[in-house]
Amino acid sequence: MESIDLFFRLPEVVKIAEHAVAARQHVQSVTQYYNDEPAEASLMWVKDDGTYLMSNGSPRQLADPDEPEGASLVAYAIGWGPRTGPDIGRTPVGGDDFAEHIELAKPVSGSHTLLDLIRHHAAQGGWLIITANPRTYGIRFAPAGSL
Repeated sequence: MESIDLFFRLPEVVKIAEHAVAARQHVQSVTQYYNDEPAEASLMWVKDDGTYLMSNGSPRQLADPDEPEGASLVAYAIGWGPRTGPDIGRTPVGGDDFAEHIELAKPVSGSHTLLDLIRHHAAQGGWLIITANPRTYGIRFAPAGSL
């Protein structure tokens, strides 16, 4: 099956994850909304004009706190920043825009949550890697200097 690896800088991702878990309110995913489920602290993996991670915490995390109407803080995948939407649409990520919520408190390795792993690996630098297939994705980590 065709796949693509998307590399996100952990020092950027940990700031976003910490905002999500510190927030008192969270934006629901589409599934949570339709199932009338509460929102959980999550990274939002977004594909629109490029692909990036952002916090689902509310109020939203601003790229520049002095600009309340400005852009949200995001961590773009390496090589997939602004104006790359059409190009990434031709990869296994696909052409449709989306926002996938990735819960931070969900156990992913024994009793360790995704947040635990992000904090651990971010302390050493490195990468959060999303391997995207046409219908699914996986997350793993790599040390700094492994690109």
